[in-house]
Amino acid sequence: MTTNSKFDDLLAQLGTGKWNFMFFVAIGYWNMHLAPAILSLPFLAPQVDHTCLPPDNGYTVTSYTVDSHGNNITSTDNCNYLANSTSDGGGGFSQVACTAWLYDNSTFTSTLTSQFNLVCSSEYLRATYSSMYMFGTLIGAPINGCLSDRFGRKTMLTVGVLVFFSLSIGACWIPVFSGILGVRFILGLMHPAIMQSGYILALEVTEPKHRSVVGIVLSLPWALSTMAWGGVAYLIREWQWLQLAVSLPALLLLPALWFLDESPRWLIVNGHFERALEVLRRAARWNNTSLPPTQDLTLLMRAIQKESTIAKEAARGEPSEDQGCQQTTCHCFLRRLTLFRTPKLRLLTLVLSFNFFMVSATFYGMSLNAVNYSADPFVYMVVGGLVEVPGYTVMAPIVARLGRKWPNIVCYFVSGTVIMALAFIPPGTMWLVMTLAMVGKMCISAAYQILYLYTMELFPTEVRLQGLGFATIASRVGSIFSPFITDYLGPVYPSAPSLTFGLSAILAGLSMLPLRETLGVKLPDTISDLEDPQPQRYDRSDNSTSEAEMAKLRA
Repeated sequence: MTTNSKFDDLLAQLGTGKWNFMFFVAIGYWNMHLAPAILSLPFLAPQVDHTCLPPDNGYTVTSYTVDSHGNNITSTDNCNYLANSTSDGGGGFSQVACTAWLYDNSTFTSTLTSQFNLVCSSEYLRATYSSMYMFGTLIGAPINGCLSDRFGRKTMLTVGVLVFFSLSIGACWIPVFSGILGVRFILGLMHPAIMQSGYILALEVTEPKHRSVVGIVLSLPWALSTMAWGGVAYLIREWQWLQLAVSLPALLLLPALWFLDESPRWLIVNGHFERALEVLRRAARWNNTSLPPTQDLTLLMRAIQKESTIAKEAARGEPSEDQGCQQTTCHCFLRRLTLFRTPKLRLLTLVLSFNFFMVSATFYGMSLNAVNYSADPFVYMVVGGLVEVPGYTVMAPIVARLGRKWPNIVCYFVSGTVIMALAFIPPGTMWLVMTLAMVGKMCISAAYQILYLYTMELFPTEVRLQGLGFATIASRVGSIFSPFITDYLGPVYPSAPSLTFGLSAILAGLSMLPLRETLGVKLPDTISDLEDPQPQRYDRSDNSTSEAEMAKLRA
């Protein structure tokens, strides 16, 4: 009997009740507040029409052209003005960069764009504002993984919640834009502490028969908050009050941090048996269930801890990933070289990392590209969140019946095709642009959801977390580039975002062709299992802890 099956038997005895629901509600609620932070660019730092305000001795730069139909077109340079040049004693004009602008406040009353003049030569700072958050998640994901394994899931979740929402509220009064960029980076660092640690904590207290449902339910708050984000932004057009309005509600469930327990699985694996007993007894009391006698529980916990990866590596005299983190943080990163040890493992690492890079760039690119795909950014955000709901739910029975590989590839191809088609739709058909954009968003959301499940099943147990962590880093790199493609390159070449994101989705689908299907296949535990040309089929035999097994443990 495996370590997982012994602990899963304990979870089955505990059942699902108030103790479990407290985790689901609290973590899902906090996750809802992450979407406004990561998708804040369209409403807090949007593109705003602006007009240069030259000084008294300056003049607006105006040019005149004639289009193909013979019509006169007047254009104004909103980044430069003409100033009198008298330094040489003669008359004349010179072109000078504008330093003051008049902003169109018809859509937004106040934005970071207008407050800090993020236009013209400073236009790139708008994309930087979004990318700093993504860069923070890039750094924070592997660090959080190491710290979560060492100090516990609840510990990192608590740190993440307290720091994230304190800074999110405090950012409303930062007077300099460099300070706001610094806060965005720290928020990105804390994002994995809430999202990843919370997700792992919730799944580790869920009995096996409900894990697939819980995994889906924990994804739904993101879609719901995306819709709510568009609605709240429509009602509040001043960036500081908007930021405050979506940050303060997170404080309502701060008392839940006092009642949430540490993951009993983590406590047992790390040898904290007394704390684990307290948690299990509290869970049984809240769920109105019973546990085995204390002596049997202790024996079972010792067996689980003995069979864990940490114990096995310690017995061989090798540092485990957790122990390596205690020695030096760099060790956690150096261990990722293991992912390139064998041919099949190298293939998985490269293909899945490439997929995460492409799908993340496409997903966030479609989420942030309202300026090109919709005349109304608020409607685009709400509908964009709405189409994610079927992407996260309808695919669950499909992948359970048809597998992971081909549904994922189909989602990639459909998404890539419709997104690329957006580049060739003539102006004046905004309804068609919006429809295709939402179909592409729904399919790429579904592909993202399947990819996480597929990745967890492809990598062997001994490198599964390393593999997912490496792929997550690749996804963050992709999300860093998205704002520059949509808000920096898009205004210059309007078709560039559609062609880039559409081609990315199609290439991601093609790259998955060499991978094997995992439906009905036993998960590989070791790298040797992965290299086996004939993987074992899933064994549905009962894994419960029998009386005979308990007798062996007592002996």
